Amino acid sequence: MSSRFSSLRPGPRLAKRLARVELGSLSDEAVLDYLRAEVRQLASQQARVWAAMAEVHRRAPGAYARDADWTPERAFDFAAYEIVSELRVSKPYATHELGYALDLEAMPTVAAALRSGRIDRNRVLVLLDVCAGLTDAHRDQLIDRLLPTAGTVLPSKLRADAQRLAIALDPAWAEKRYREAVRERRLVCFIGEDGTVTLAGENLPADQALAAMAHVSALAKAAQRAGAAAPRSALRAELFTGLLSTRFLGLDQLQIIAELVQQFPKPTAAKPAAAEPVNDEPVEDEPIEDVPASDEPVEDEPVEDEPADEPPSDEPPSDEQPLDEEYYEAELLAQELLDQGFFDDEGDGRQYGELVEIALAMNRSYSRRERTDQDPDPPPF
Repeated sequence: MSSRFSSLRPGPRLAKRLARVELGSLSDEAVLDYLRAEVRQLASQQARVWAAMAEVHRRAPGAYARDADWTPERAFDFAAYEIVSELRVSKPYATHELGYALDLEAMPTVAAALRSGRIDRNRVLVLLDVCAGLTDAHRDQLIDRLLPTAGTVLPSKLRADAQRLAIALDPAWAEKRYREAVRERRLVCFIGEDGTVTLAGENLPADQALAAMAHVSALAKAAQRAGAAAPRSALRAELFTGLLSTRFLGLDQLQIIAELVQQFPKPTAAKPAAAEPVNDEPVEDEPIEDVPASDEPVEDEPVEDEPADEPPSDEPPSDEQPLDEEYYEAELLAQELLDQGFFDDEGDGRQYGELVEIALAMNRSYSRRERTDQDPDPPPF
């Protein structure tokens, strides 16, 4: 492979050579070498930008160094506002970038690798994130182990390797990191460029979030089986907003499914083609042949007597649920058992079908007992 550009170290000389290149004049092989050189130069420039931000933070106290109220938090906030004013960026962006710059100062070997172009910004952020919360000794061990090959693996694999090594070095690291994140849980809402809104929960407890997702997924699957003609992801989104708002307030699960089926009905069949026009031309009468009469006697067919109207029954109307409603409840219960891992659904669906029949029999047995028209406390699927 050509090394016309990648043979040079990132710096002024490489930047000068890259600035003189006309991309259209490069061969296919030379374009890839040029791209790699630009990425290495960009990584080196990122290191210089973060170094400049760290220098702004060092000079922030200035004449206020002797002030007792000039805490490290105030110095950091002051430096962030200096960056906001100079670069015309948002305060969150300046805060994040300044934090990266200060964390990178504590890992000089990682900063040197970034400055030389051996790793890029994304891999540096992975290492900074995983090393947060580790002691200095554990952090140095992790960096010495992973940095030599960090530039040759995907960022996702680098993160996985770093997390496994961090847990091996400090078994309590993962639990402490999890609890600290849960304490900062929040609900975020922002408007996208197309006018839609993103509503999400961040840093939620794992058990509660997974249970909520299983509940919404089970309802979405049941709605699809009941006839809702929409992707499962769209049904989950409808359930997410409907359960959080007042749309489904006071409705049980069957009523929620009925709402979704009504909102997303199945497409109707296409209208039949129009009938061909009738030919108005006169049709000549064809001669009718004489048929000889038969000498055999014709037997009269017996006429069955119509059944008399049955008298009205004195039995009270049955309180059993319609069959469709029974199946909805049975499918919800069966799907919940499968989602919670109590049974393994076979590929041909026999396991699911058996569960539905069992749940249906349970519902019918329960319906024979005296109960109100509506269960005040439906099962928490």
